Amino acid sequence: MKQVGFRFLDHTADVSVESWGSNLEEAFSQTALSLMTTITPDLDQISPKIEKKIQIEAEDKEALLFDFLSEFLYLFDVYDLVFGDIIVQTIKKSQNRYKLQALLKGEKFDKKKHKIGTEVKAITYSFMNIEEKKNKVKINIVFDI
Repeated sequence: MKQVGFRFLDHTADVSVESWGSNLEEAFSQTALSLMTTITPDLDQISPKIEKKIQIEAEDKEALLFDFLSEFLYLFDVYDLVFGDIIVQTIKKSQNRYKLQALLKGEKFDKKKHKIGTEVKAITYSFMNIEEKKNKVKINIVFDI
């Protein structure tokens, strides 16, 4: 298995994903890329025309992941933005809160250029699991479609 990546798992009604990386930042990045792949299956077609920095803060890692992924749905629904390059630069715990900083590169969704995937209605806490071991973090999540 690759050091970083994601794979889609069987699910009866929604989209289930397992993502992994050597640390929390890589695993979060891969989970976000799996969300983008659900929305538009060929990430190689997304040009890095727009660069966006985001910061998310939450009370725990699960809420941080939920809010982080929900930001992508917001950016897609409101601004038609898709991202093919997602780098979570830092995730730090400070005063009982988690803070994430990420750099996103992408462009406006264009039906002539980008494939239409599956519409994701929401991120869910259902089956969400963040498992941290030495040099490996695995995330399981379900996207509501």
